[in-house]
Amino acid sequence: MGDDRHAKGPSFAELRPLKPATDAGPDPAGFPVHPDLVERLAEDKDQPDPDGVVPHTLATCAAYAYAGFAQRGDPETVAMIMTRLGLEENTCQVFEQRVDAMYIASAAYLIQDRDRRIAVLCYRGTQPEDIISILTDADVRPEMLAVELDGRRHEVHAGFYRNVRATRHLIIEALDRALRGESVVPGEPGTRGRGLEALYITGHSLGGAMAALMGVMITLEPRYRRIAEKLRAVYTFGQPMVGGPDFARACEEAAGPHGTQPLRERMIRYIFDRDVVPALPPRPVGPYAPFGREFHYRRSRGPMDTVLTFAADSALEAVTLPGELLRTLMSNPLRQPAARLGELTVRSAESLRRSVRPLLRVRQEGWRENDEPGLHYPQMDSLAGLAVVAPLAFLATRLALTRTIPFKYSFDDHGPGHYVNALAPPGVLSEFGDVL
Repeated sequence: MGDDRHAKGPSFAELRPLKPATDAGPDPAGFPVHPDLVERLAEDKDQPDPDGVVPHTLATCAAYAYAGFAQRGDPETVAMIMTRLGLEENTCQVFEQRVDAMYIASAAYLIQDRDRRIAVLCYRGTQPEDIISILTDADVRPEMLAVELDGRRHEVHAGFYRNVRATRHLIIEALDRALRGESVVPGEPGTRGRGLEALYITGHSLGGAMAALMGVMITLEPRYRRIAEKLRAVYTFGQPMVGGPDFARACEEAAGPHGTQPLRERMIRYIFDRDVVPALPPRPVGPYAPFGREFHYRRSRGPMDTVLTFAADSALEAVTLPGELLRTLMSNPLRQPAARLGELTVRSAESLRRSVRPLLRVRQEGWRENDEPGLHYPQMDSLAGLAVVAPLAFLATRLALTRTIPFKYSFDDHGPGHYVNALAPPGVLSEFGDVL
């Protein structure tokens, strides 16, 4: 059954126990982290927020969506963190459904600010100790998406899609209440203001995949159009891919409210360094492709590390490229030879550019948008990357002597804390009140 537990966030004054009261304003040496957070979220402007406030807030929310015990969500913790960030006295509603035999372990938090202008829908990712949520990730059998893209339905990752649908109707009902200025909590009376002004959807890992699919459904389902008009952006962190190349292409081209292309312009994916999960599912289970805007964080590396990275990436590309080219030939046996030759040339050039990129980024650190579709973070070509390379990289980071070995993928880089810290604007306080 669905779970409708909720919690209220504290006031800013309650975050300062045993300290002198202030005039209900923000404390420059404490909380909130972002004093003007409500206004920033309400603004209808280009995404991502150039000042970094919105991505930092949503990355922190996605990280704390893992709070809980015995596989149950913890709305009290999420409400507390969102108050610290700047949503004073928010309402946090958790929607959960769990059916182990069906590999369903769905959990979503819906946070509404005190004046009911803002809503943040945050999906929880894979719980490390929860075998059912891990099996959800592994359930790659395709299912048909129940909305149309370019005149036809598309297949998507079965585990992700099933978990989104498990709680979707409850979330849509809550968002419909929010549009009218009502509480997202069922049965809570009264209205405030003019109703919902801005909606954000977010999540890390599995939660990011669910956020992406919910963004697609809200954007393209005619019944959800009033909600879609309030959707500012979908922000995901360490998100695996959710569908095939045709699905990704249809999402990029899909029209939204007011003639926009929201799934191209406001679907924003963040990838931290060599995070393994955005390269999944691996190619042996079928072709998958990303969509939306991709921002990639690279750690600073010295010349020697960069040369080693180039050598490792080049060797891996050399090993996998023949199989990639063969798949291209086999998948299009009836195409004209000239067309197939052109596609093979493009794929070979992309492989070379992926290998050369590390040489162009010596000592460069930070986030950069990858605006070349052919150079998106590539799908993992073999199961060896998941079964061998990523675990070795995780262990190597624990030792100083092996910390800089240039593994292509790493489980350690998938940690939500990396995304929170890397997205923090300069000089901003952490969710604990410390200067990062």
